[in-house]
Amino acid sequence: MAVSNQEFVYYHAGGKRGSRPVLRGAAAKDTFETIPLVDVSGLFSKDIADRKAVATEIGKACREVGFFYAANHDIPDDVISETFEAVKNFFSMPLEDKMEVHLHKSAALRGYEPLFETKMEGTGRGDMKEAFTIGDDPWEPEQHCPYQPSTEEPKRNSWPTAYPGFRPQIYDYYTRVLAFSRKLMQAFALALDLPENYFDAATSFPMVGVRILHYPPQERQDARDIGLGAHTDYSFFTLVQQENVAALQVLNANGIWIDAPPKPQTYVVNVGDFLSRITNNVFKSTVHRVLNKSGEERYSMPFFFSPDKAATLSTVPTCVGEGSIGEEKYEELNAGDYLMERLKAARWQHPSNQGKPPPRVQDVATAEVAAMA
Repeated sequence: MAVSNQEFVYYHAGGKRGSRPVLRGAAAKDTFETIPLVDVSGLFSKDIADRKAVATEIGKACREVGFFYAANHDIPDDVISETFEAVKNFFSMPLEDKMEVHLHKSAALRGYEPLFETKMEGTGRGDMKEAFTIGDDPWEPEQHCPYQPSTEEPKRNSWPTAYPGFRPQIYDYYTRVLAFSRKLMQAFALALDLPENYFDAATSFPMVGVRILHYPPQERQDARDIGLGAHTDYSFFTLVQQENVAALQVLNANGIWIDAPPKPQTYVVNVGDFLSRITNNVFKSTVHRVLNKSGEERYSMPFFFSPDKAATLSTVPTCVGEGSIGEEKYEELNAGDYLMERLKAARWQHPSNQGKPPPRVQDVATAEVAAMA
């Protein structure tokens, strides 16, 4: 029996393990080879025509790639640089001070994660990064929650007592990026030929998260020792601030990794599974990974934006119909349930998962995950 020499790339996408053949030469598909750059300054214009022009470019990038650079945003450079300094100060603290806010102590899966605690690919030690996450929390006054939380609702975020200056700096950044994210959410609506305020009611107190990350230099360069394994995001969309070390890579339809290096005064923005789902896969949630080959320490700050915890969303009307869009592929979904399910899938060591290990890559079928094709 003939043995195939076909090479595959393995990943975690849409809540499932999957793979993609690497195609070269005559077998290669027509796909992206760079990440587009969109000047988003028009989103801050009072003229709807300017906002629609930006939305058109964003829509093209989301349909064809699922990633784009957002240039000329309104987050000040000094806020970004000061936040990165705070991030470095946090990760340089003694381990016992960081472990005070260990994620395993949080039912909301917030707090500190040491090296190798998550595993987005099925082999190796795990993801070669340490992280700290905060997100929407109605009990924290900095977030100006529009409703009075129930006394039975637990506090979600935890802050290290050894670093009192950390919280105000993170919140300065958080507040500004949240405002920009709301602008982008309205641009996505326009890009889908929907009213600009279409998603506003479902995002009055959105599920958001600042996730700060530290990637040590990697000695090995294969998928068994990787900064963050190949995956798609769970969110509506993600904004990534990368500082100055290149490591982010995006997977195209040919199974080729395309570099998405840092560019001054930009964010990398990508579509998440939730937004892809409610657009009937019209907007692409694209597989990506982090492979730090620089030999340097790398720091990054993804900001995740998703609907309100209680929101239930179905496919948007402009993404269902005849022709290339086709019939509706997904049922309506509660945002909070979906996000928690996806978060737990990657954190297999969390007490809520009872220590159940992730599946092995060799147990994964080599068929493509159809929804992510």
